[in-house]
Amino acid sequence: MVTWAHERGVQLRLIEPGKPNQNAYIESFNGRLRDDVMTH
Repeated sequence: MVTWAHERGVQLRLIEPGKPNQNAYIESFNGRLRDDVMTH
């Protein structure tokens, strides 16, 4: 993935380990997805 991103000029931004609050949008999505999958 790093090579792919570099070849296309995409800058990767990683969150610190153990800091999911740095990406609240995806954490919220993951929570809703888990809830949806577990209830269906």
